[in-house]
Amino acid sequence: MDKPFIAIEGPIGVGKSSLAHKLSQSYHFYEAKEIVGENPFLSDFYEDISKWSFQTEMFFLCHRYKDYQDLGTKHQGIVADYHIYKNKIFAKNTLSPQEFDKFSRIYTILTEDLKMPDYIVFLDADLFRLKERIKTRNRDFEIHIEDDYLLNLKADYLAYYESLRDSGHHVLRIDTTHLDFVNNPTDYETILAQINTLIGGQALE
Repeated sequence: MDKPFIAIEGPIGVGKSSLAHKLSQSYHFYEAKEIVGENPFLSDFYEDISKWSFQTEMFFLCHRYKDYQDLGTKHQGIVADYHIYKNKIFAKNTLSPQEFDKFSRIYTILTEDLKMPDYIVFLDADLFRLKERIKTRNRDFEIHIEDDYLLNLKADYLAYYESLRDSGHHVLRIDTTHLDFVNNPTDYETILAQINTLIGGQALE
């Protein structure tokens, strides 16, 4: 792959897929989309997290592993609406310590030779805005998501961003609480300018 691989990350409802789609059009990149609804355990998971968490997380991990394998063969720019590391963020919030330890070891084995994103854009928003966006997209399996779960995800994504930033990785964090980059061209151009700076104009060459 000889052009940038950009991943968009952040908590549920923050707008990852919408931004990834718009970026793929602006840059003429391949758009890698996560297919959440294909997980057969997801509805049960949100109704009883402790009971269905390991099955849910393992399904997502295997599915995303295969997707990232395929992305490694692309010879064009890529923008994905997720980073495979999100598996560990979500698993940390749902699995018991023993299950998380087992999951982490499987994750390490599966991902050790995968091509990882060159740049990661972290989106965030306040709790009210996240809940508003989740409600707007009207996915049945998301109606049971609790506030504490979203707040924990927000905190873990922030911690992950800060750890990458402090390690010198190419990351960018954008608070979208007061931005509507889907319907407001000015807001989108503001975000696009920040991402152009992040990737050093590589996508425009």
